[in-house]
Amino acid sequence: MTVSKPLILICVTSIYGHVMPIRVIGKELVARGYDVTFVTGPIYKTRIESIGAKLVPVDGIANVTEETFKDEREATPAGPARFAFDMEHYFVNAIPAQHFAQQKALRALSEEHPRRPIIMINESGCLGSIPCLLGAPGIRPTASIAIGIFPIALRSIDTASFGPGLLPDTSLKGRARNTMMNKAMEDKILAKPDQRFKQVLAELGVKGSVPFFMDSPYLTGDCYLQMCTPSMEYPRSDAPHTLNFAGGLPKGHRDPLAVFPSWWTDITQNTTKKIVAVSQGTLNLNYTELIIPTMQGLKDHSDVIVVVALGRRGATLPEGTIIPENARVADFIPFDDLLPYCTAFITNGGYGAVQHSISTGVPMVIAAGTEDKPEVAARAEWAGVAINLRTGLPTAERIQLAVQEIFDNGKYKTKSIELEEESKCYLAMDIVEKAIQDVVAAKQ
Repeated sequence: MTVSKPLILICVTSIYGHVMPIRVIGKELVARGYDVTFVTGPIYKTRIESIGAKLVPVDGIANVTEETFKDEREATPAGPARFAFDMEHYFVNAIPAQHFAQQKALRALSEEHPRRPIIMINESGCLGSIPCLLGAPGIRPTASIAIGIFPIALRSIDTASFGPGLLPDTSLKGRARNTMMNKAMEDKILAKPDQRFKQVLAELGVKGSVPFFMDSPYLTGDCYLQMCTPSMEYPRSDAPHTLNFAGGLPKGHRDPLAVFPSWWTDITQNTTKKIVAVSQGTLNLNYTELIIPTMQGLKDHSDVIVVVALGRRGATLPEGTIIPENARVADFIPFDDLLPYCTAFITNGGYGAVQHSISTGVPMVIAAGTEDKPEVAARAEWAGVAINLRTGLPTAERIQLAVQEIFDNGKYKTKSIELEEESKCYLAMDIVEKAIQDVVAAKQ
């Protein structure tokens, strides 16, 4: 590796939807000559090492996956209670083990390369980086950069509290609403995970005041890079100066599809039909929620081909599912390959999927119900690139009507093209690399 380049330590929550976007950044940094080490779950060892990076695994409670706490989570009512459950069990409780693994990695890197700077890149959900940045005893990196791969959750006088998917309001009445909701978020809805957060940090040796845990990734460290363009995030008049935009993740760096479906030429060659893609992401495999209603809603549209991406290799529709004549089904298709052919994209609001759609200028219909997805849907609605159905369980008729509105009303396509053009001005990896160079220079 080039000696003049700083060492990169990437810390990421051990959940697939967090690891894989950050892996793209790590892969590109390795290609640019950086020595990269990851701190995340051991299940990703092969995936990390395959890009030329090293892995220092987390253990114990930090070694979580989507299946961890699944039964207990599903027994918790959807909405604020489940949101609080997720924050505490998947993120806050993982802090000590993440912190110890980071310290192990920092110690090893410092001993092996005593004169080289170490830049710690933190995925924003990996709260294990916060103790070190707030003064807990131990080794500190030369500088740190946080990477946002989900909507910004930082509280602001200009925005409602994170979760319900309410649009921003900067009027006097709106700011009063925002203040009330943000206070309730800290004092009531997320009081338990926030109290646990402060307890954990105190146990790790952090002294003095500690920010609200959801604000902490934005208020600590040297730089925060949000992986979208400004038009896809609410303006905040009180945002810290360290918060910057890097655009979406670069195209073409995900693992390519080795074999395309037999029907692939139906959508890529000499077709006059409108191509509508639908996906529920990689985790939600209950296809009755969105994919099957989409096929039912559009089955009589002879001028449409519905491309169903099931989201996981080897996945299949439930036995007995009727596949309409105008539907094409595949277990897994990379969005980089599929979306350039599409007129509309129906999604449950995963942040990565939405960013892919923006980068190809494809308007969306979003049916978001859980996790951060209502916030993703609200931002796409606010930006003018999507119809937000405001439910994760839309009927076939609602989907059909929304798709027809996308076809008939050119404003969605126009706005999608505008954001596509904006995204071309943000070369994400160049921005990430410049941030690395800037924080190193600032410490010299």
